[in-house]
Amino acid sequence: MKYKCNIVHIKNNEILIRINECAAINQKIFDEYDKPIGKITRVLGPVSHPYALAYMGSKNENTDKIYVRC
Repeated sequence: MKYKCNIVHIKNNEILIRINECAAINQKIFDEYDKPIGKITRVLGPVSHPYALAYMGSKNENTDKIYVRC
């Protein structure tokens, strides 16, 4: 299943996103065309909808819509 992530902040190759509880460290993130663009490096907060810090492969990736698979 594919879940959309809410983008909070982007800086260089790192992106802060709001995720659901099924996302985990080292899980890949995808663009709207199901192309992997990076992976989650840190999960912040023990809540039902935590934040995650993800590292993207390059700065030029399309970051309008980001998804995770669970």
